Amino acid sequence: MRARSNPRNPLAVLFVTVCLLVPVLLSYDHVTPLVYLGLGIVNLAIQGGLDFPKYLRTLAVLSLVSLGLFALNALFPAEGTDGVSRGTAVFLRSVSLISLSVGYIFVVDPYDLVRALMLRLRLAPRVGFALFAGWNTIPLLRRDLAIIEKAQALRFGGRKRGLPDRLHTATALLAGAVRHGERVALSMAARGVESGKPRTFLKDSPWTRADSVYCAAGFLASAIAAWIIVFRGLFAFGLG
Repeated sequence: MRARSNPRNPLAVLFVTVCLLVPVLLSYDHVTPLVYLGLGIVNLAIQGGLDFPKYLRTLAVLSLVSLGLFALNALFPAEGTDGVSRGTAVFLRSVSLISLSVGYIFVVDPYDLVRALMLRLRLAPRVGFALFAGWNTIPLLRRDLAIIEKAQALRFGGRKRGLPDRLHTATALLAGAVRHGERVALSMAARGVESGKPRTFLKDSPWTRADSVYCAAGFLASAIAAWIIVFRGLFAFGLG
């Protein structure tokens, strides 16, 4: 999913992403979301190595929610408002926010982000390793679910499974999740996460001069775009 060769520090990419998100969050017009959607795509292109077709497919699926918001505002407008105009603004705002957020997920490895938070922002090891463990548990739960489904397919044959069978699947999966949690707790205790002693990391998360330049350029690009939109009278403030 992510660009494995991304040279930027995850925190630098996070900073620029937030700089692009904030103006969209504060806007309620048709221009601001489109401008920052374009800036977000440029930012992703700068990172390099992004699987754009997969990114666009994910964006298209998630944007179905935006279509629902548009329809809701267009068909049931608030009194005294232009439902189509408001719905379009909501749609563009939602798509832009989804695009920027999903783009960050595609270019930054969550493990690298957590490591950077612990090394650069002094995130508590207890929290950091819990996040590591939680992310590692997701594929284990997928594996457990596949095993449970296969076992139930052998048990029930071709019979269509109903709600009670689905509840049994959920119960078995929950039991497996509890066991995984117990093993994680023992593993974290064995590694002395609660000791409070300084910890070392096999892999560093360096902050380079290029990261600083990248952050400065991202902030300036966002600020200049916002200033131009406001100066031309195209910006409409809104948090709803």
